[in-house]
Amino acid sequence: MNILLLNFFWAAAFSALLSAPGLRASPVVGQEPIRCAPCSPERLAECPAVDASCEEVLKETGCGCCLACALKRGDSCGIYTAPCGSGLRCLPKPGEARPLHATLTRGHGVCTETPEPDQNQSDNTPDLPESHNGPTAVNEGGSTVFVPGHGKPFDPRVITAKESMKAKGNAIRKKLVELGPCHIELQTALEKITKSQQKLGDKMTRFYLPNCDKHGHYKVKQCESSLDGQRGKC
Repeated sequence: MNILLLNFFWAAAFSALLSAPGLRASPVVGQEPIRCAPCSPERLAECPAVDASCEEVLKETGCGCCLACALKRGDSCGIYTAPCGSGLRCLPKPGEARPLHATLTRGHGVCTETPEPDQNQSDNTPDLPESHNGPTAVNEGGSTVFVPGHGKPFDPRVITAKESMKAKGNAIRKKLVELGPCHIELQTALEKITKSQQKLGDKMTRFYLPNCDKHGHYKVKQCESSLDGQRGKC
């Protein structure tokens, strides 16, 4: 099964940025979408067959090209697994010390039923814009990952409007002088990736994002990421 690399890209970037002081509510993203490598006939030919007994078949999330048997309630989940079935979210286990890390990268989440929205709360919640001009990543039929403490499901589609992101980006740049070297390089890397995809398009399949700790310093393990369905080198 192909790796769900686009989700990993956003998870890595968001995790590092959310851990930085002053950036918890203002992830840095470019103005253009990060596009996956196309699903070529060669990639589609490598897709494994889906078991005929599968109750629900969904397309892999992120940059995946294959179909997968959807996970059921209680199954372990993460970005390297098949998506949770309809009406389910990939949630961290109760008491998980590192919910984002465990759920996204280690596959230690659990497919859990989506709670019904509170009617009273929904009546007081303003409607979201029908369209978002910011960067998006299509998650066709797949599940989102919800991390308690961050307020919303981790879904790249749910991004604020373009004008708002510009204002937040300016505020974040002012804070970069207070951050560690790794966070500064992360900001620069995201901007370079966006510009490179504008020029190279589908030819850009590999990139590097620094792995930062909460203090803005580099972690020991640094890995390359890719959009072509292969693991990057570490």
